[in-house]
Amino acid sequence: MHLARVVGRLVSTVKQDTLAAVPLQWLQPLSADGTAVGKPIVAVDRIGAGPGEVVVYVTSREAAITLEDPFAAVDAGVVAVVDWCDVGGRKTLEA
Repeated sequence: MHLARVVGRLVSTVKQDTLAAVPLQWLQPLSADGTAVGKPIVAVDRIGAGPGEVVVYVTSREAAITLEDPFAAVDAGVVAVVDWCDVGGRKTLEA
């Protein structure tokens, strides 16, 4: 599981049938202290996260399990919204 901030929403006029009506989000991966790491990625979002929210996402085979069709071709999926993180006894990434 990884942390990321939702930086935008994607709109696609043509999708694979298994992704019909499933929102796509741009995510900026984060470290536990909120620092951006790596390049933004695209993830399916079945929980309805919004821009600016910090989320937990999964990758690989687990990402497809977030969908009705567990054999859908996806690389990342949002599974939770983060309220805050505790790093060394200090709250970070507060909502």
